[in-house]
Amino acid sequence: MPRARIGELELSFETDGAGEPLLLVMGLGGDHHGWDLVRRDLARRHRLVLLDNRDAGASDAARGPYGTGEMATDALGVMDHLGIERFHVAGASMGGAIAQHLALQAPTRVATMTLVSTWGRTDAFLRAVFASWRRMAEKLAPEDLLAALAPWAFTYRFLESPAPEVVALQAALRERGGLQSVPAYQRQVDACLGHDTQALLPILRTPTLVLVGEDDILTPPRYGRGVAATLARAEVVVVPASGHACFLETPKAVTERLLRFLSRHPIGA
Repeated sequence: MPRARIGELELSFETDGAGEPLLLVMGLGGDHHGWDLVRRDLARRHRLVLLDNRDAGASDAARGPYGTGEMATDALGVMDHLGIERFHVAGASMGGAIAQHLALQAPTRVATMTLVSTWGRTDAFLRAVFASWRRMAEKLAPEDLLAALAPWAFTYRFLESPAPEVVALQAALRERGGLQSVPAYQRQVDACLGHDTQALLPILRTPTLVLVGEDDILTPPRYGRGVAATLARAEVVVVPASGHACFLETPKAVTERLLRFLSRHPIGA
């Protein structure tokens, strides 16, 4: 994978497709392969930049604590490295938190923002969940941790009859070794614990699509609606019969809604 030096770290990324650039930012502990089920259809219309965040995938481990704002600076640095001035961004879960900071840091460069299964401020409920995951990472083997997180990511429908494509992705993740390390995962958890853009978002005028899984139990639709309510140009779309990882559970529905939104907001408009 190509790598870009951003400050003290080297970050890995892939590019794919052609068209207006679309930066894809994955969530907690995940790497760019999390987008595999939507990648092909998106790449038919857009030049994709698929990033491995610091402390995930093939990117470097961080040298200390950080927040979602620093991760946004990483992502912006990768776009600078590629010479991409203006672009769309889509982020899932923690990736959506990063995307919010990215739009705040570079409002003239982010043409649109798509926030998938994300939140604007870490409240008491999310703090309790993330804190429990932080402790679980110390006690469980990586494979057991991923199994314990599955009910938070997927609906009961999926767990009863998992899609073969997702099972293959999960197997590949286990083969790659899962998480980079326990400290790396915990640093990303700490970034999630500290995330709070709620008071800053009203200054944005970025066209925004907020996608929420109908049956998401980690970030239920109220979180997406809360973010959208603070933004001047946001629309909320509920993805039926899907959970937190709707881009894996119902990839076709997510792709269709994202492409429809992007077609209405071309960069040159």
